[in-house]
Amino acid sequence: MSDREPLTIEILGGGEASHPIVVDRVIGGTVHLDEAKRIGRHLLSIADPALVRPQGFRILGPGRELLYAWRIGERDPTHN
Repeated sequence: MSDREPLTIEILGGGEASHPIVVDRVIGGTVHLDEAKRIGRHLLSIADPALVRPQGFRILGPGRELLYAWRIGERDPTHN
């Protein structure tokens, strides 16, 4: 059991590119940042582009602080 608090993964889409809206959110899927990135990429890959116009995802810490953000078209240096 981990003593860390779970992370929040938000899928961004819709809206303007500079002001996307959160179209999906997973709270408590993991406490590990690398695993949260994998979950975010997976959720983004299955989002319906016709409905949500996916733009990327972000990972928030337990206090809602931004830990990581990625947008479609950006290179992700942590992705193998």
